[in-house]
Amino acid sequence: MFKPDLVSESEDPIGILGRDRFHIPHLTPLQRFVIANILDETKGSTVLTRNLSSDPIDDDAVSNLNKENEFQERQETYRQLILFPTGFGKSVCFQLPSLLLDGLTIVVYPLLALMNDQKRRLDEANISCALFRGGLSQEEWNEEEKLVSSGKANMVVANPEILSAPKLRRFLNRFKIAHFVVDEAHCISEWGESFRPSYLALGETVEAISPGILSAFTATAGPHIVHSIEKRLFMDKDYRLVDSEADRSNILYAVVHTLSVTRTLRQTLLCCKKPAIIFDRSRPGTRLKAELLKASGFSQARFYHAGLDRAERCNIEKWFQDSDDAILVSTNAYGMGMDKKNIRTVVHSSLPESAEAYIQEAGRGGRDGKNALAVLIDDLAVRYYRENLKDKNIQDIQSIRKACFLPYPTLSSCRREFLLHLLGEEKTPECGRCDNCIEGSHTQRTQFNSDASDILPEWKFLSRAEGFIEAISFCDSHHGVFTSQELVDALGPHGKGKGEYAGCLYGWLKIEREELINALFLLNILYAPKKGTRKNRILLSQKGKALSRLARNSLV
Repeated sequence: MFKPDLVSESEDPIGILGRDRFHIPHLTPLQRFVIANILDETKGSTVLTRNLSSDPIDDDAVSNLNKENEFQERQETYRQLILFPTGFGKSVCFQLPSLLLDGLTIVVYPLLALMNDQKRRLDEANISCALFRGGLSQEEWNEEEKLVSSGKANMVVANPEILSAPKLRRFLNRFKIAHFVVDEAHCISEWGESFRPSYLALGETVEAISPGILSAFTATAGPHIVHSIEKRLFMDKDYRLVDSEADRSNILYAVVHTLSVTRTLRQTLLCCKKPAIIFDRSRPGTRLKAELLKASGFSQARFYHAGLDRAERCNIEKWFQDSDDAILVSTNAYGMGMDKKNIRTVVHSSLPESAEAYIQEAGRGGRDGKNALAVLIDDLAVRYYRENLKDKNIQDIQSIRKACFLPYPTLSSCRREFLLHLLGEEKTPECGRCDNCIEGSHTQRTQFNSDASDILPEWKFLSRAEGFIEAISFCDSHHGVFTSQELVDALGPHGKGKGEYAGCLYGWLKIEREELINALFLLNILYAPKKGTRKNRILLSQKGKALSRLARNSLV
């Protein structure tokens, strides 16, 4: 179990690589954002995401849909525009990942002087690169090709003109291109439409090469320049903008522990301000959650992901941009094209892959400078399942970054302090604006650090989950009486008045009660014998009985 407040330097391979190879003692949070995007989006030609969503309307249809879409592939180039001031240290953002990626990194510069300077810096870091430019002799060209073919060079430095040459294109097509970088990307606008038309062909070059990720760096970003990059380089496709500080003091971070994601999502949206965005891990999950919310009375709920056709995406973007009470369920495809300033609530229905990913996505809220709420829904059953499956021998960078972020839902200390510490910030005082700071850690210690909760650590979080105490008390009072489906009904309005605690979850939807009961099974709190006199009847496990005693004491 990782200690929430102690992430040692040995658990920060990115920081270590920056120090040892590039002599950078401290990577800034923004540098980490860009590096994290590159590593996350190029870890394989196919990214697999688990779909854990449910459809409240047709359970059989949902079951089949989940099986068909349990894992989805993403093979499209990921795009990001990075606006860094001059001298901010953008080179390390693509140099460092080049040492870790499976495939070549291509870096495009406008001037030969910049190309030569980049090669010099790479030589100093003991990173071999191939430099292609006009005027190379055949012998020089062959030497550069040899560097790449032998695997010695994992970075190619070039200019737009040489990249448009068929000779280099044919050569590069023999290799997997992990990352395509356009430095000084404002030149697409400033030069491409005048004396360097090869800049206007960069988008087509990217399409032909099909890299895992495309990054455009610039310090100059007026509306005309951004529009030119969107049209000429990104070919009017979605992209992510990295342009703000990591620490957004107007965002309040909070975690809600739950046994029913559907219930918590619905209750959160009932009490939180709109507009709101809900981040989901899968494309099918966005549709299913949006349909559930609509069926639950949230008529202004729609879904969004990169798999929609462009006309539909544009229609949703305009609707969301113009609405003050909209609820959008989206994958991380939500980008600058939908840079809505007044989002008041950002909800994550599952744990993101890293601190960088979470802060960037939570940062969609409150971009107008006003207060916003970032809520992470902590599915206790999924967390228990994940922790028990965790392979402690995995040491790749992605797994280490994910493991460092895993304690976030279980923190009793300042959440902002924890997040910024993972981004390399050393001086991170308590913020006073997260749920833990507002509630006060001393209150939590008094409430939860009893002998009983030390023996049963699950109690600390289960006791905060809505419906748990009532449901387990009911199961204790009706031990071995109901089947699973009968239990779901008895907890709802049909059970009211038919026994102790019966009907205690009458305000819950049926799917929400089902999720809660399924979670208690996954947590080994409930079980149902497969044979005998109590076949298929719900019983409390030994852990369940102990938790039930704590629950009854809390009701006294």
